Amino acid sequence: MKNMIFAVFIVMLASVTVFADDGFSLYLKKDYKGAYKEFNDKLAGSDGDPLYSYNLGVTANAMGLTGEAVYFYLQTLQRAPELTEAKNNLAAISSKNGLTIPVTLMEPARSVDIVLIIFFISVYIFAILVSMMFFSPDWKIKTAMLPVFLVMAVTAVLFFTHNDSQSREVWGVVVKSGELKSGPDESLTAIGSIKEGEIVNIVISSGSWYKVKSFQDNVEGWVDLSRIRAIMRGYK
Repeated sequence: MKNMIFAVFIVMLASVTVFADDGFSLYLKKDYKGAYKEFNDKLAGSDGDPLYSYNLGVTANAMGLTGEAVYFYLQTLQRAPELTEAKNNLAAISSKNGLTIPVTLMEPARSVDIVLIIFFISVYIFAILVSMMFFSPDWKIKTAMLPVFLVMAVTAVLFFTHNDSQSREVWGVVVKSGELKSGPDESLTAIGSIKEGEIVNIVISSGSWYKVKSFQDNVEGWVDLSRIRAIMRGYK
């Protein structure tokens, strides 16, 4: 009997310990730093699970970390664009802080889209028409091949042009306000500023510095990379 009571006590103690370390319970206790650490650890071992990104966004917002909240909500939408809570929370933060979020960041950069689908359909139809030419070299088939070939060519150009421009775009969120410098050195002249939560294009990097272009006002300058968190696009 004593052994059974001891076993039950151990199970209850283990349950309490697990519960105490849970990010949700820490958040409810308003231990936001503890909850942030727990969710961040879970995210690191989950291959970018959007649930943990969303929870980090909520927790960061509760801590007053506007930039971190914007970053994690955007990362959530890259994996789960249908999560309306993330969109609504992001919209509320943006409105409150006067931030502008690019529409392109509100959904993942997908590798397959409608243009690519049309391209593959046109290739399939074109291949069928070419095959038919071997058995029946009819002028009607030759006439049909031209518009199909044009659709195939146009969609190929549109897809690869869009994909190239999208792959060259690197977006980031300002997590710490600061000055934009004229070059990658703290001692150089300040030419502007960036505020927490602002979206920037990351142009190039040099050592521990990023050259960025503000989405808000197009001001371009250098900032220490510790102030920026790059957004990981798509599902990878």
